[in-house]
Amino acid sequence: MVFETRWIRGRDGDLVTEREKGGKGKQQGRFHKQCSNERNVFMRGRKNLWFIAMMLVLSLVAAACGGNGGDAADTDVDTDTSEDVAKGGTAIWESEEFSFTSGFDPTGEYLGEAWGVMTNLLIRNLVSYRHVAGVEGNEIVPDLAVDLPEVSEDGLTYTFTIKDGVTFGPPVNREITSADIEYAFRRIATEETVAQYANYYEGTIEGLKVGDDPGPGGISGIETPDEKTIVFTLTKPAGDFLNRAAMPAAAVVPEEVGKCFTKAGEYGRYLISSAGYMLEGADKLDITSCKTMKPISGFNPTKSMVIVRRPDYDEEQATDEYRQNNIDRFEHPLNTNTNDLEQKVIAGDTDFVQTPTPSTLRKFVQDPDLKERLHINAGDRTWYITMNMAEPPFDDIHVRKAANLVMDKEGLRRAWGGETTGEIATHIVPDTLLNGSSTTTTPIPAKVSPVMSRPPRKR
Repeated sequence: MVFETRWIRGRDGDLVTEREKGGKGKQQGRFHKQCSNERNVFMRGRKNLWFIAMMLVLSLVAAACGGNGGDAADTDVDTDTSEDVAKGGTAIWESEEFSFTSGFDPTGEYLGEAWGVMTNLLIRNLVSYRHVAGVEGNEIVPDLAVDLPEVSEDGLTYTFTIKDGVTFGPPVNREITSADIEYAFRRIATEETVAQYANYYEGTIEGLKVGDDPGPGGISGIETPDEKTIVFTLTKPAGDFLNRAAMPAAAVVPEEVGKCFTKAGEYGRYLISSAGYMLEGADKLDITSCKTMKPISGFNPTKSMVIVRRPDYDEEQATDEYRQNNIDRFEHPLNTNTNDLEQKVIAGDTDFVQTPTPSTLRKFVQDPDLKERLHINAGDRTWYITMNMAEPPFDDIHVRKAANLVMDKEGLRRAWGGETTGEIATHIVPDTLLNGSSTTTTPIPAKVSPVMSRPPRKR
C-alpha cells in the first residue's frame, strides 16, 4: 500500500499522530504490512512537551483487526485533537528501529513512519493535506502552489503556479522553481533510485517511463515554461492525480544536491529541507561538489535522527498555511530494549513510544492513572493474511472463505491487547478512506457461520 499522510494537532503534551490513507500494494507471498480499520495506539510520558505530528504504526501481524475511523468511545481513552497548541519544546520519541524502506530518501520511501516525519517537518509538494483530524483532513490544499491547479476540460492538463518566497533550507538557501519539481519526477523516472510507487506516475504522465534519468525537458508530459509555472499532461484522466502529486516522491529536491545521490536510499542522509525544519547539521553540509559532501550529522541510521527548526523559516511561515510548526526540536533515538522503552515513558524520561506490548497496553487501559496517557487515533488500515490464489488450495474460493470463517479473529485481537487495538474488519476498505461514508462492498462475517455447502472440487 502506498500511504499518503497528514497530521492531527494536539495540546498540553498530548501525542499527535499521523493518519494515512492508502492505494495499491505488493503482496508477493508474505504477510503484508497493509492496513485499514486499525487504530494507532501509543503512550506518552509525563513531560508537558509539545509533540510533532508523525505516523505511528501499531505493529500487529497477521490479524484482520481495525477501528472504524478512530471512534474510540468504547475504550474510554483520550482521542482529543484540540487546536489549542503551545509553541516550543523538544519532542523525544524512542523506538526500536527506523521503519524506513529507502534510507529516508523521499523518492523511494514507502511506509508511513518516514512519510509522517517528511511531510510534516521537512518536505513540501505542490499540494498537500490540511493536517487536521477527520474528514476535513482528507482535503487536498495548495502547498508550494498558489492555488489548486487549472485543469483542462478533458482532464488531461494540470497547470500549477508556484508561490513567491518559498525556498530550500540551508545550505542551498535559494528559491524553489518549477525545475525543482520537474527534477523530483525525473528521480521517480530514474530506475536506480527505486521509486517504490513509480507506477502511480508511469503510464499516467505522458512520456514518464522508468529507466535512465530523462534529463531536463525529457518527460514530454512535464513542461516548465518559466520558473513559476509547471504543466502536467496526462495520458488519460486521473481523478486522484492531486493525491499522487501530494506523495513524498513528488516533493521538491534541489538538483545540485540530488544529482550526487542517484542510487536507492543514498539521498536520505543529505536531505535538503523545503519545509519548516531541517536535519540538524544540514547547514554544515558543503555542497561545493559531490566529493565535498559528507552525511548530515542529524541522521545516523544506526543511532538517531535529530530535526531542528530552520533558522530562516519565520518569513516563509506565511506561505505554509497548514503546518503549525509548533515544536523547536525533534529527537528520535533508537533503543532496542522494549522493556526499557516502556519503563522510560512510564517514568517520564521519554515523551512517547509506539507499539506498546499487549501486557503494557492492558495496564494502561485498566489503570485509571495511566489511561489518560494512552492515546488512540484512526489507523485507516487493515491487517490481513494473504493467500496465493494461483496455487491450491487457495485457488478455490470456498477454501478461502472457510479459512476466513475458522480464523479466531477475536482471539487474535485479544492476544494483541484487546478491543483497544481496533475492531474486527468485515471488509478490506475502511469507511475512513471514503470520508466516513458506507462502503458498497459485501461485509465478511466477523464470527464463524455454519459451514457452507459447495459442489465437489474437480481434480
